[in-house]
Amino acid sequence: MNKKNLLTRAGAGIIYIAVLLAGILVGKYSFLIVFVTILGFGLYEFYKAMEKNTSHAISKTFNIVSGIIIFLSAYLYLENINTYLFPATSLIYLLALTASAVLISREDILHAIIYSVFGQIYITLPLSLLMLLSYQYNIWAKEYHYLLVLAIFVLIWINDTAAYFIGSLIGKHKLIERISPKKSVEGLIAGIIFTLLGSLIFAHCYPQYPLKFWIGFALVISLFGTVGDLFESLIKRTCGIKDAGNLIPGHGGILDRIDSLLIAIPAAYLYLMMFAQIIDGIHP
Repeated sequence: MNKKNLLTRAGAGIIYIAVLLAGILVGKYSFLIVFVTILGFGLYEFYKAMEKNTSHAISKTFNIVSGIIIFLSAYLYLENINTYLFPATSLIYLLALTASAVLISREDILHAIIYSVFGQIYITLPLSLLMLLSYQYNIWAKEYHYLLVLAIFVLIWINDTAAYFIGSLIGKHKLIERISPKKSVEGLIAGIIFTLLGSLIFAHCYPQYPLKFWIGFALVISLFGTVGDLFESLIKRTCGIKDAGNLIPGHGGILDRIDSLLIAIPAAYLYLMMFAQIIDGIHP
């Protein structure tokens, strides 16, 4: 990689991180704007990859707009503005897909429906759960708070960075070569260790959550984040593409940046619910 490309990659990465941090830290409206944008681009890249070799019967636009509406309706549910819209929009989307099976006379309509639903499960659902996590800091007040969302992103970044550099330096044993030839067992172990070390910083800065919570949280993020990374690699390899997109110069697309999160977020949410008795005692 030449100096110009390296500077472009570094600059794009800094801007991406700055936008993400601003979206998380400023407040719920900035969170909404940033993650609606991420969701829209993520869905676009996914459905575009699915259409690489064929044109599906159900349009990308319909699926992207539907995903954004479902995501926004989840926000309205959390804010107690409209508690019916979230299940209603999800039901309408599924009914629309069911109707398409009857109204569209194409042999590949079932495949199109499967791709459509899977895109929402793979991208819209985890990002909606991320928004739910942002309201779990204080179970009594149910208000937006950045902490858990910030922790997920920081721990994922630590895991990915450590796994990449240590794996590049000393990685000799391939993790799953047929899916991701560059990933190594050494990189996986390094990612776990450094992520656990990162959890100690959060435990020190935010002692309202006990140390054992942060250690378990970091372990979940590291392990399931790696699964998410491998899964997106499998999707790209199956579709015959190197990157999901080219929105972020030197980094690929949005999906290439959030792939680890898409599996880690549901796992983190489940972990958090398992520790509900700890959260119950937290007050701002």
